[in-house]
Amino acid sequence: MPYHYPKIEVIMASAMGYSHMRAVSREDSAQEYLRLVHESNAAQELSKRGQLDEAERRYRKLLVEKPAAGFDDVAVALTKHHLGEVLRRRGKLDEAEALLKEALAVRERHDRAAKIAVALSDSNITRDELAKVYEARGDCALALATRVPGKRICGNGDCQQLDYSELHACSRCRCVFYCSKGCQRADWKARHRAVCQPADAAP
Repeated sequence: MPYHYPKIEVIMASAMGYSHMRAVSREDSAQEYLRLVHESNAAQELSKRGQLDEAERRYRKLLVEKPAAGFDDVAVALTKHHLGEVLRRRGKLDEAEALLKEALAVRERHDRAAKIAVALSDSNITRDELAKVYEARGDCALALATRVPGKRICGNGDCQQLDYSELHACSRCRCVFYCSKGCQRADWKARHRAVCQPADAAP
């Protein structure tokens, strides 16, 4: 019979260089816990490789399985964030917005409770992803309103910097921010070129 223990989910945050450890609400088998962590990692790798249909399928399954296995709302919010990103990339913007708003509410509560004040917090990462949904809709004003001062991060999802004290806006739309020209070029090629509009363009 497998040993049961209060589960801890370890989520690698590569941009920050450390692991978040999330206490989960109930005991469950080590095998089930490890299986779900493996599934989360596999879905993330599929997303990175652009296999969005399979990544979406796995994240949807995880949204059912994680709560049933006793994962806490913060761990479930992480899955909602990742699924929201996949849906945004697939053009399913309404569902992406709903999931990201749910994830943001949980992550903001957690950041406040943990007194996390750094720019690259979980909630600010989700906030920026939500702003990308509004960019994709052509609503630059709402994207800018979502990226409030003090909570802005680099718009390049692959940025490895930690200091976002000096960010510059895209000179055309002025609703997304970057820490360097290199990050701006990378995001332009990967995403922003398709959605960038002049700052005075109506949504």
